[in-house]
Amino acid sequence: MTEGQGRAAASVPGDATAGGAALPDVKVAAGDEGTAGGQGAAGGQGAAGGQHAARPGAHAAAAAPGAGEVHGAHEAPEPDTDSPAGESAAANGEPRRVDARRLESALLEVRHHILDAPLFLDAPGVDDARAERRKLLSQIDDYLLPRLRESASPILVALVGSTGAGKSTLVNSLVGKQVSNTGIRRPTTNSPVLASHPSEVDWFAENVFLPTLPRVRQQGLAMPGRDGLLVLASSEGMPKGVALLDTPDIDSVVQAHREFAHQFLDASDLWLFMTTSTRYADAAVWELLQYARDRGAALGIVLSRVPPAAMAELTTHFDAMLTANGLGDTQRFVIPETMLTEGRLPVEVYGPIREWLEDTAAREDRRVAVLTQTMSGVLDTFRARIPALASQAEAQLTLRAELRSAVDQAYAAGLAEIDQATGNGSLLRGEVLARWQDFTGTGDLLRMLQVRRGGGAASRPRKRRLPARASALKSAVRIGLESLVAAVADRAAEDAVSRWRQHPAGSPLLTGLSARAADRDHAAELAAEVALSFGEAAALDESRDGGSRADRTGMATISREGAAALGRSAPDLARRTSRAISAWQDHVMHLVEAENVTKRSVARVVSFDVEPLALVLTIGLLGDGAGDSAGGVAAEAADAGASVVPQHLLTSLFGAGPLRDIAARARADLHGRIALLFNEEMLRFTQIIDAAGLPDDSAPTQLRQVTLALETAR
Repeated sequence: MTEGQGRAAASVPGDATAGGAALPDVKVAAGDEGTAGGQGAAGGQGAAGGQHAARPGAHAAAAAPGAGEVHGAHEAPEPDTDSPAGESAAANGEPRRVDARRLESALLEVRHHILDAPLFLDAPGVDDARAERRKLLSQIDDYLLPRLRESASPILVALVGSTGAGKSTLVNSLVGKQVSNTGIRRPTTNSPVLASHPSEVDWFAENVFLPTLPRVRQQGLAMPGRDGLLVLASSEGMPKGVALLDTPDIDSVVQAHREFAHQFLDASDLWLFMTTSTRYADAAVWELLQYARDRGAALGIVLSRVPPAAMAELTTHFDAMLTANGLGDTQRFVIPETMLTEGRLPVEVYGPIREWLEDTAAREDRRVAVLTQTMSGVLDTFRARIPALASQAEAQLTLRAELRSAVDQAYAAGLAEIDQATGNGSLLRGEVLARWQDFTGTGDLLRMLQVRRGGGAASRPRKRRLPARASALKSAVRIGLESLVAAVADRAAEDAVSRWRQHPAGSPLLTGLSARAADRDHAAELAAEVALSFGEAAALDESRDGGSRADRTGMATISREGAAALGRSAPDLARRTSRAISAWQDHVMHLVEAENVTKRSVARVVSFDVEPLALVLTIGLLGDGAGDSAGGVAAEAADAGASVVPQHLLTSLFGAGPLRDIAARARADLHGRIALLFNEEMLRFTQIIDAAGLPDDSAPTQLRQVTLALETAR
């Protein structure tokens, strides 16, 4: 089951299952009356299907009608084991009931939240987490839900093992005809073969069992199948109530074969593991056996190709290894080296295995025990695996927050640099200083301030055209601020990219950007995705600003050039900055107008123009961090032979308190406008993070909650 299959593969539970039968409320034995096996044959010992019997308190079983007492909805309900009465019944060894509908509903809810677990960012450990999510979904979709919905279907026995173990030969022998290819080529089985009785093949033909896997019915002699295709073979020689699945080798040189083998194991009720006398100590063998043990799967083991002369020694050593690994009670069989007849084993060799399978299918107590053990084993692992997935989802949210914080810190440092530069006089050099000298040295400043005759009250200041030198000074100030913003924005972008390169999740994002930029088709696709992600807001910005948001933030350029373009400011920053600085200069003029200096006493003897006065105030703001004067450039201006605006001019016109207030408001407005520019610059980084996927911050908590709900449903 792939992650992208969506939720459609698992239908919402209702009154009818996929097979058309109502889901029963199943009573499960709470004690050890039913075991996963009986007395073994051919050297086998312990319970068939594993060292575990139907464990006391096992929460999930899907028994066929008759396997346990099934109560319809019209009958009085049994005490729930979650209640004190139910616990008492379980403690007394009485059968306990599991509500299949409730369990199915809980599984569907778990599946929904597993599918939504945010694992978008590439980082150490995320590949394992994604693989675990796929495995969880596969176990729910391919085994748990189908088994709950089709509780009467045959027991599925997966024959799994190492290369050359003779699995296909054993399958053909048990079935009584060749249904699976054999030969010296490795791997021989490139497509799984499922053998069942003709009356039961329809259980597996429908898309209930492994619903995402395509299948075909075998016609005539066994022929090699296509990789990824399930071959359905039917034979009268197969016992009813059981189906055999010949899987690809677990140690195949083909990665897809190994993945198939594990997928089929997760969809099976009983595992029949097969290895040889020469390979039973291989690491791959024990990895799978330990996985079966940890999962609590019903298990049987076949040791094949055993030389008769060394049988006692080899079986003793193998038994000791099984015991040391907690598998000492597992049902075991031995197949000695022998001659084949028409590619099949002698009946006295495979007979004990067939009898064991027939007995498992025929005896209801053993059937219930096998199904209970395997389903409970899977569900038991969810207690740790789903919270572990939730922890991985939390780690992803943390990584996402760290990436955004790295960008925020880079641009916050840039904004602080601009705040410092706009108050310490560093801008009042070069062209700005030269234009200031022209403005003050040629008498334009004095002409702006004129002594009134007669000392009468001042009339409303006339709006006069700004002198050319004052216009040049205003333009120089604007250009100086624009250059400062552009330089700092470039450094902030470079700093943010550098921080990402040092971050475990940021570096893969940048690498992916550069890789995709090489593919122009993908670049066009990314630009389209960016445009779609903003929807109506992008259309609004385009109509208002004459360009799309993708153009404004430089995403179109990034899609073409990759991480290199992300390390510098957006192409449209210069235009946006020019507009922002011009608007700020107008705002300073409006502040001067709003202060209504004409009401002050000095205005009775001096007339002035608002716009030049606002320009003088701007120079004062840029020259002194407190905003009271242009003293920050006084020394340099004096060295150049030019006079500067005396502090008492602004103070006398505005008053010390109002001047401080105007300066603070003007600085705050400039800070806010540049902050907005930087926020737009940071959108590029945010879009790249969001393009990986938009997580639900509550996903980890919800995963843990549905895990608890599943335990309650069991």
